[in-house]
Amino acid sequence: MLGGLFIAVPAANASITVTGGSADLNFYYESAEQRWDVVLRGKGSTVASGLDNPYAGFDGIVGLGTDFEFDTIQINVTSPAIRTVNGIDYLLTPASGSGFHATGSDPDLGIRTRLRENFDPGNEPNVDQFDSMRLTLDWAASSVPAGAEFIMLRFDPEGDPLTPLYDTANSDFSHDWDNWGHTHWHWGFSEEGDYSLVFDVQGIGGEYGDTPVTSGVTTVNFTVVPEPGAALLSVSALAALAFRRRRIRIQP
Repeated sequence: MLGGLFIAVPAANASITVTGGSADLNFYYESAEQRWDVVLRGKGSTVASGLDNPYAGFDGIVGLGTDFEFDTIQINVTSPAIRTVNGIDYLLTPASGSGFHATGSDPDLGIRTRLRENFDPGNEPNVDQFDSMRLTLDWAASSVPAGAEFIMLRFDPEGDPLTPLYDTANSDFSHDWDNWGHTHWHWGFSEEGDYSLVFDVQGIGGEYGDTPVTSGVTTVNFTVVPEPGAALLSVSALAALAFRRRRIRIQP
């Protein structure tokens, strides 16, 4: 097990605001410094300001791409879909690959892990730094509208909700992510307003074994304020989906 402090070090005064397209929160671990780096993976569809600080990586990094450093990140949600999950109405961001609201004008924010290293490329195999990454939402440290709940989930091809990864209403605050992966999820909010979601991180197993928990490795800020008419359109779309599914199910 590695000791010491595990601190993510972003670029100073780097602020990114994402307003549309697809992007990822990308997690690296710099073993020489015992440090987590959380950066934004930009893509061809990413609509954002503040992409001014390219991430240079570190010795031994595997999977470096078009990544940008930040000390604050803001996600603006103006056209969410509305879906009831476990009795609560959530305003949802789009999530590519999901069976409901897979595309939209709002940001589609994925989670990407690149927790491997190789200090002699071409001669040595990549080493799994950890078997998995435990990402925990620190709900007590987060700032959210009064009475709000948060959920992160996907839907099956029929549009039915799968088991959420995070569900504050059910006290589900932690999820273990594969050490190397990339998936997109609906970020869901029960109330309009401003959210600052604080996440802790821990490496599990692998080359370095379980690490201490790094508190506040990253904070993701969301502003969820639907444009006039967006909520009504989402309700209409949901009603149409339910009607279509009922028709499909009653056919002999």
